[in-house]
Amino acid sequence: MLTHLFALSSFILAGSASKCDLEPIRVPIQDTQVLGDVTGSNMIGIRAYLGSPAQSILMLPWPELNNTWIYDYNPYCDESIIWSDLICQIRRGGYFYENASSTWAKASNLIDAGGARQETEDSAAELGITDLLKKSLGGRDTISLGGTNLTNWPIGIPRLNWDHGYTTLHALGLGSNSTFLQSLVDAGQAASKVWSIFWGRMWVDDWLDGSVVFGGYDSELVIGDNCTQSLDFSQSTGCWTGMKVTITDIVLNIRDGSKVSIFPTNYALPTCIVPQRQLLLEAPSSIVDNFEMQTGMSSTGTSYGLHWSAVQYLAANAFDGDLTISLSSGLSVTVSNDQFLTPFVQVGYDGVRFLNESIKELLINPTDQPPTLGRYFLTAAYLMMNHEEY
Repeated sequence: MLTHLFALSSFILAGSASKCDLEPIRVPIQDTQVLGDVTGSNMIGIRAYLGSPAQSILMLPWPELNNTWIYDYNPYCDESIIWSDLICQIRRGGYFYENASSTWAKASNLIDAGGARQETEDSAAELGITDLLKKSLGGRDTISLGGTNLTNWPIGIPRLNWDHGYTTLHALGLGSNSTFLQSLVDAGQAASKVWSIFWGRMWVDDWLDGSVVFGGYDSELVIGDNCTQSLDFSQSTGCWTGMKVTITDIVLNIRDGSKVSIFPTNYALPTCIVPQRQLLLEAPSSIVDNFEMQTGMSSTGTSYGLHWSAVQYLAANAFDGDLTISLSSGLSVTVSNDQFLTPFVQVGYDGVRFLNESIKELLINPTDQPPTLGRYFLTAAYLMMNHEEY
């Protein structure tokens, strides 16, 4: 059963009465070939088309960004992780060549182009975010994404390495002052500044596409228990995406029906939900230590593939049960085994994505950095954000 998680700024789910007849816009998160001339150059993201003639790119939703940031021929991939220009182009989701677009209108900066004046300044987010507005190009162009179509829309083009390189795809800003969400409302294409996401399920035979919905949510996916809380962007009680939760337990569900906790005793872990992060969880190393103690698995190293910083193991005799994350709200989310112990996934030098099934990657990064729940949490939870003011 799919659990849904609501992180809302209010308890009202609809927009204004005059717009309530607008249907939510559902855009798939799909496994997509990035380069037309490289079969197998696949990444998972949201397909969008920029400029005239239209150029195809892949994007990820970023809840802490108000502007949208698009990579051109200066993609700023991390060379310690991404080893060739071809791999970089694929992992960025393709490049946008603004000079090849007849509708591109360069501005002196993104704010002059109509962009939002502020991005997050939280030190726990990607450190380069604070410099994006000062050190990037700005302009306007057309974008088509799912059933949406916006013209003269503000776009930022980074001129610095700001995102650590492993997040990769172009960044669709869906923050509290999102230019994209506001433009949809102003154009009469969305009823409200509400958006929701289910990441889907991948690396399995019964692959399931995810989706992002603008102006509402996917009612077919909203099943079971839920929790609702206000968005909190403060550094003292909230976090940089506004979605702060507290994990109270992490339990392994053994195939014989028994359960065992891998959480420290008498412990609570304040955690930020960050949908674009590449793993299930970033958390203290004691959780991985306890996982290995309970499963008998021994790490063989750290991943430098698409699941950068995951812990690697030999697939033979790997743990085959599921994992349940419990929150202080009372909500419990069970992530299936194949969504937190995945094969090694990488893009090769030929641009083709490949899997190594002999390796299992535990999608938990043992770290002393602020804890996060990433995209693989949203293989089992449905998340909705409401940026409307009532």
